[in-house]
Amino acid sequence: MYKLFYIIYNSYYKHGKYKNDVPSLTVGGIFCIFFFSVLLSVNCIIEWMFQVNYSLSKLDRFNSFLLVIALGFMVYFAFYHHKKYQKIYERYKADLFLNSKYGQYIGFIIVFMVILSPVFLALIRNKINRGHWY
Repeated sequence: MYKLFYIIYNSYYKHGKYKNDVPSLTVGGIFCIFFFSVLLSVNCIIEWMFQVNYSLSKLDRFNSFLLVIALGFMVYFAFYHHKKYQKIYERYKADLFLNSKYGQYIGFIIVFMVILSPVFLALIRNKINRGHWY
């Protein structure tokens, strides 16, 4: 996870040559969305497997907001507490693969696929239950 964080962070940080952005906040938002997508995907799979009565789709706005706040705290403690993002950057900045274009492409593809995975799972479920993709 730290390597993926480094790839995304370094693409915004550009080894200290960033201009109009705060890289640490931008990457924090991306990873908050990343973890929310993971949670939605896991919830979708659990609903399919066990047919549970409670689901995230039945949450109201207030509880969803609390969930996003909790994920924000998780991202904070995973990557920002005691400036851990700087330690991650220092640890991986000499890694040739993570700094290569190929490594960046793979990292961004992983992030985009995970963020879009709830949409793919919803389309598959819709195709199975209703017989069409929309």
